[in-house]
Amino acid sequence: MRYKDFTFPHEPERLEIRVRNRLGLAHCPGYGPAIQELGVGERVIIGEGAFFGAKAGEQYRRLEEIFFQQTPGLLVLPGHTAVQAHFSRLGWLGEGDGGIIRYSFEFIERPSASWAG
Repeated sequence: MRYKDFTFPHEPERLEIRVRNRLGLAHCPGYGPAIQELGVGERVIIGEGAFFGAKAGEQYRRLEEIFFQQTPGLLVLPGHTAVQAHFSRLGWLGEGDGGIIRYSFEFIERPSASWAG
């Protein structure tokens, strides 16, 4: 997996890609509930992984630097199409002596220009 210029040294242990339909819900007097399809929403990519060894802390800090850039970038996913995405969440789940740093992440797909209507 890669985001911008950061290549994850190990693929995440858990990777989940969520997508959902946007629905408009309303109640029409005399008719009842009505649902309108408003299109497919952005993909949300979440996961967890770990950095190992003497460079674990350095690798996490580099990922954190990219998080704080606050600009979208290309997210290359294993077995899926690459997407432009915003890095929306990063979690540090460190354990023990720092030789293993577990992390969690969330990316939100950037809407394409064709979705602007």
